[in-house]
Amino acid sequence: MGARVWYKALPLLILGLAMALTAAAIEFLPESLYFPVVEYSAPGNIRIAVFKNGELDQSSCEHAASRVAGAIRENCPACRVAERCYRGLDARRRKVLSPEPLSTPSARIAGGKLTMTFSSQDPRLALVVCRQIERQTAAQPVDRRLRCFPALAPR
Repeated sequence: MGARVWYKALPLLILGLAMALTAAAIEFLPESLYFPVVEYSAPGNIRIAVFKNGELDQSSCEHAASRVAGAIRENCPACRVAERCYRGLDARRRKVLSPEPLSTPSARIAGGKLTMTFSSQDPRLALVVCRQIERQTAAQPVDRRLRCFPALAPR
């Protein structure tokens, strides 16, 4: 009877181990991941950067960055868009994905799967755009809503 229970629990155990190893890789081996980052300038001199969690291979990263950049181009034809995949992250970009406060307004999806930063010569404009993004996503499912954080606020 004990072997039968063990046999049935084995797939769940393997899944749990795989999830734990993936989380550990993201936390402790970020230089082995590829991070999609899309930066764009919108009319009104606002700069926005979109950071997604790391991907295991460069092809997946490029696909993720391309999807984000395509959505931006579709909704903002006047925006200048640059998409990149970074293997590993420098300290500044790691901070963006961390829960630490940032010097500019930022928005993120619950769980930190996607983080956006907003900057402008007028810091109030950056915060207004961040809050507008939060309002625009309020009707989305919880895992797709962005929450805006003012500069220097705990995230």
